[in-house]
Amino acid sequence: MSYHSITRKRPELLSPASNPECFFAAIHHGADAIYFGLKQFSARTGAQNFTLEEASAAVAYAHKNGKKVYIALNTLIKTNELASMVDLLLALEEIQPDALIIQDLGLYYLIRSQFPHFALHASTQMVIHNLAGAQQAGKMGFKRIVLARELSIDEIRNIVRHSSIEIEVFVHGALCYSYSGMCLFSSMQGGRSGNRGRCAQPCRVQYESTSGKNGYFFSMKDLHTLSLVNDLMAAGVHSFKIEGRMKSPEYVAIATNAYRKAIDGNMEDIEGIDQQLKTVFGRQSTHSYLITHTPKSTTVSPVKECVKPTDMVNPVYPANIGLYAGKVIDSQKGRLTIKASVGIGIRDLLQIFDKEGRNPELLHIREIHINGKNAFHIPAGAIATINSFKEYPHGTDIYLVSSQTLKEAFASKIPKKLTYQKIPVCLKIKINQHGMKINGEVFHTSFPSVYDIKLEMGKERIIKKETVEECFSRLGNTPFELRNISIDISQNYFIPLSVLNTIRRDYFQKLFEFWEKEKKERKRKIIIWIQQEHEKITPVSGNLPLTNTHDKNVILSLKTDNLHYLNSVPLEEIYRVYIALPLSETDKQLFDVVIKYRDKIVFSLPFIMRDNDIEGVAYSSINQNVSNLINLGFRKFQIANLGALSFFEGKDVQLFADYPLYCVNPLSILALRMLGISKYTHSPEDDFENIKAFINADTDTIIYQDTPLFISESCIWANMKNKCPGTNKCNFKQITVENEFKDRFIAFNKGCKTVVVNEKPFSLIHLCSGLQHNGQQNFRIDLCYKDYSSATIRDLFTKIKNKIPVHNSTTGNFKRQLL
Repeated sequence: MSYHSITRKRPELLSPASNPECFFAAIHHGADAIYFGLKQFSARTGAQNFTLEEASAAVAYAHKNGKKVYIALNTLIKTNELASMVDLLLALEEIQPDALIIQDLGLYYLIRSQFPHFALHASTQMVIHNLAGAQQAGKMGFKRIVLARELSIDEIRNIVRHSSIEIEVFVHGALCYSYSGMCLFSSMQGGRSGNRGRCAQPCRVQYESTSGKNGYFFSMKDLHTLSLVNDLMAAGVHSFKIEGRMKSPEYVAIATNAYRKAIDGNMEDIEGIDQQLKTVFGRQSTHSYLITHTPKSTTVSPVKECVKPTDMVNPVYPANIGLYAGKVIDSQKGRLTIKASVGIGIRDLLQIFDKEGRNPELLHIREIHINGKNAFHIPAGAIATINSFKEYPHGTDIYLVSSQTLKEAFASKIPKKLTYQKIPVCLKIKINQHGMKINGEVFHTSFPSVYDIKLEMGKERIIKKETVEECFSRLGNTPFELRNISIDISQNYFIPLSVLNTIRRDYFQKLFEFWEKEKKERKRKIIIWIQQEHEKITPVSGNLPLTNTHDKNVILSLKTDNLHYLNSVPLEEIYRVYIALPLSETDKQLFDVVIKYRDKIVFSLPFIMRDNDIEGVAYSSINQNVSNLINLGFRKFQIANLGALSFFEGKDVQLFADYPLYCVNPLSILALRMLGISKYTHSPEDDFENIKAFINADTDTIIYQDTPLFISESCIWANMKNKCPGTNKCNFKQITVENEFKDRFIAFNKGCKTVVVNEKPFSLIHLCSGLQHNGQQNFRIDLCYKDYSSATIRDLFTKIKNKIPVHNSTTGNFKRQLL
């Protein structure tokens, strides 16, 4: 298919920046917009990130050059961080980015209530993965959503066509094994939360299965979609996003340049562009999930192969491989003879793998000899001798991971003189016989000032509007810029220019002092507002007596994905039973138990419900399940994603939120309440001190659970076997893997999704008393994913009654701080 054969709708090209050098690399190589994080509240705290001063200069430069800037605040915000967030938002008002990228619903509530002028983008961390989720985000006032990276082009096209919100899609860079926003692995195992920007990347380490096979079973290949750019454009995607807020300026420059050319239809040298991308940084690449069906059922060109489940993960090596550059043909001490497949030069960096494709070693090129003569460059196809600190077997593969030529070609410099973003002022000036009256409007507030001066009628010289405007435009080193000005001069007066200049300086000095006081006062009012909003949450009286879980001060709930477990549960002690949908055929046979306890039953909807999910849980099938249950008289439902709200529009039901609708601050609860949800769940990755800050009568605390650490569309079994037999022939149910620290994890097949849990359950059973003492009454235990025997369940409830620790369990972040 020709790059000129499709009706082209030019999307925005959105590039990442970890620092100012990366920012200017993106600007100079064709980005339409740039996104970056700040020192606080960024989902990439490992990146250098921007100071407020750097962000201000970046926004000013971008706007001057017709570009946009989006600032990422896409982390969960703890209660004690809300005041700092207010400070940051007040500062960002002055910087004026084009949008903020967010995840936290409490932050959404704060911004919509107190900073409504900010445009909001829903981060991919919000796991919006179906049409209903996109439409719900639009209703909530989001301008754009960043779709989950697991969607196909067909699904993306459907969302674009049936929603009015802007759609942003990742087109290049690193991929997460789990749905972004649903990964709790790093947090629950090592205390570094991916939802807080501190992911330790447990997906990139090696594991060994119980069968003895080892590998990087969760290490995703990198997304690379140059060949799919036209299909994504035809689907109507508004913004093409390049991942890379941890990458170098060279990576940003080359990736931006590549996708700029692809969008503009300038791909005559696609092989050369592809080589540049692999040289600057490249794991093995994949189209990801974008093409998941057979070519006959899609509009995708038949020449493009569909991505197989086994194409997603590289179990052999998890890091940068580089560009294949040739083979070793002879090796002697201090010398290596190679046949180059691509050009290689002095100061380039090679990576040499062993026979198994593992354990690479780096080699800096310091010397090149061709036919016995010194050279600076090896042409593609040539044989040359280079320096080497060791010998390698004949046929060993070599890869180019850094090219000095590319570094020089794509070098970007930070301009020497940069201006900062100015605060816009709209002035109204009235001049009459009493003097001058000036009123300046800054964002949401205004500052009037009157200057009583004696004015003389002009004869030969009179003051003109143009003179006044020119004078008040000269704001020099003040933090203000004149956005517009309205001037009303009642008669032909004369005012000396020196007087005008004095008035201008005086007014803007007073405006600055007023604005600084206004910010402090505004912060004070917003903090009071947060406190008042906090008080709206149904409180529980603290310092309750220490009691057993069957006492009146404890409300115990159960969530299960297997109705058989109810036969072993003391249902008379259970206040509420959450039943996970969809029901299995076996569960449907036990439905009479559910009917019997109808008033206790809450049906819990799946975390992921795709519009086009052929092998998993489809949105339409759950919609039908919900309708049938409502017709049977059930009125309580639990949801875990914004897209599920559409099931219940106009229905007389009570809605509960499960933990993926994260509540780690009180404003999150109020945001969910605004959406019609009345009961909530503390996140299992939260810590005791933060939970204490907003204990209330409507929120469950999970005290026992096999917490899903990964929820992935990439099948671990297919990756390990390097083949997928298809659902009809698949007998994969679960497998146990172990990391280098001997931690063991169980991977389950759940509707062709891989769900990974710790072999050790998460348990706070022995710590309930501390929560009770601080007023927590609602506790929940989950019996999902693993197979539980009747004896295990009975033993668990005995431990709950007596607050006995569960052997070989983990408390996650509860006793340590959620970082």
